[in-house]
Amino acid sequence: MHKDLKKRIVFATLIVASIIVIYAEIFLWSMLFFENRDVTFAQSLQVVVESLTTSGYGGFSPWESDFLNYFVLIMNLTGVVLVFVAFPVFFLPFLKGAIEKSPPTKVTKKNHIIICSYSTHAEVLIKELTSRNQDYVIIESGEETAKDLFGSGLEVMKGNPESESTLEAAGLKHAKVVVLNSTTDKNISIIFSIRNINKSVKTIAVLEDEEMETYHKLAGADSTISPRQLIGKSLAVQVPAISINDSVEIDNTIELIEIDIEEGSELCNKSIGEAHLLDKYPINIIGAWKNDEFQSPVSPDLILKSKIRLLVAGDRDELAKLSKKAEATIRHFARNKVLIVGYGVSGKAAFSILETKSVELKVIDIRNEEGVNIVGDIREPETLQEAGINDASAMIITIQDDTIALFATLLARSMNSKTHIIVRANNIENVKKLYDAGADYVQSLATVSGRMLASSIFEDETSLAAEKQINLVQLPAGNLSGTTLAKSNVRAETGCTILTVIREGKKISAIDPHEFKFRDQDDVIVVGTDESIRQFEKMYRDLNL
Repeated sequence: MHKDLKKRIVFATLIVASIIVIYAEIFLWSMLFFENRDVTFAQSLQVVVESLTTSGYGGFSPWESDFLNYFVLIMNLTGVVLVFVAFPVFFLPFLKGAIEKSPPTKVTKKNHIIICSYSTHAEVLIKELTSRNQDYVIIESGEETAKDLFGSGLEVMKGNPESESTLEAAGLKHAKVVVLNSTTDKNISIIFSIRNINKSVKTIAVLEDEEMETYHKLAGADSTISPRQLIGKSLAVQVPAISINDSVEIDNTIELIEIDIEEGSELCNKSIGEAHLLDKYPINIIGAWKNDEFQSPVSPDLILKSKIRLLVAGDRDELAKLSKKAEATIRHFARNKVLIVGYGVSGKAAFSILETKSVELKVIDIRNEEGVNIVGDIREPETLQEAGINDASAMIITIQDDTIALFATLLARSMNSKTHIIVRANNIENVKKLYDAGADYVQSLATVSGRMLASSIFEDETSLAAEKQINLVQLPAGNLSGTTLAKSNVRAETGCTILTVIREGKKISAIDPHEFKFRDQDDVIVVGTDESIRQFEKMYRDLNL
């Protein structure tokens, strides 16, 4: 029973008792004064209780005086009011609490993931774990938060993750990995508690600042991830016309890259078929990003409008040629101006990438600190005017508040229709809003951190760079054995693309879709979204393995 409920019950009892005693004294006095009848205090109490509960008055009624008749009526009404007030205020919360299920304080699990504290990082990670049928438990110290999470169907237990008894109750001795998702001081405290119980379990800490990595390592953390730094660097890569190697190597010659279609390029406003991409270039078009939607497979009739981003795999040299075709044929060689809004961890990471390039950088922040060029509110047009929004080629927004980022995106787009606006979304649900406000590219911090955690936990799988929001995994060929790509039609059936086959330790990238047959012991490197990879595993996983 909650402390506040106990207090309310005690308070209610005192009020009711006071009313009964006062009414009993009034009845005792009025019977003598108005009715000229002597009654004991016990008899008065009986009449009051009978009146309040509306159960009758025995031998004391009727009364000749108006005062007593009115007084008895008042006692009746008081009883009714007490019932209607007491039930919703005092008893209904108690019944509701009894009916509601409370999160446990102990779980029985093995080979599971322990997540110390819930956050948006954990939200994406849990989706990844669920998609891979990996058991987990969240340790949440906040009672209301734990209740809400438990009520939404998540595996959660209530407790203090810094406490050794809580960690033992979470099954630490049999856990696979512990994810530390709190502040630096709490993370370090949790690590020491973990090592007192289980010295071999893997620990992964999510860092707000990579400078804290040393302290986590000294405390005993096995690995750390810094999503804010990674997303800052990733956003810098999205600035147009900057040569930054952002490919993922699959083998010595095959790479996976994203190619932006620029306005004025040879490919712009042509369909994939009209541009003869698949005829002229020995490449695989995995899919295409249109705003925040990833389409895979893509139709040959897809019109390559500006701001569409293609995800392409193929020979490194051929991809370089294709990238040139996607660039604008007419370029102004004036030095690009890039605005960085927000000079926190992500903003500084973006700055570190861009400062070595041939661009003019202007940093905007609400705080006056070293490295900031313009101090002001990004929601004010004067701030953007002072920073030079009218001739800025790109603008990177990395601030804590998505609502302010949304407003800033809308304002910047109204002031410069051509600037390339790149935004960090702190919450996944705001990604679409930012695109609607005029952003050219939006990346979710929660998605990046969740994928980084999943990649660190599942060491047996090769993951594509987390910021690309696409998975690249190595899986058994399974039920593909004995078939060809053309016969199995993997891409149409699942949305995945098979890039490489691993046979007896060797990677085979030149796969003839009609002639090459998969074998029992083959592994395949598959690229696709979470959903498409789950579909691939569902269709082709050999249950006998």
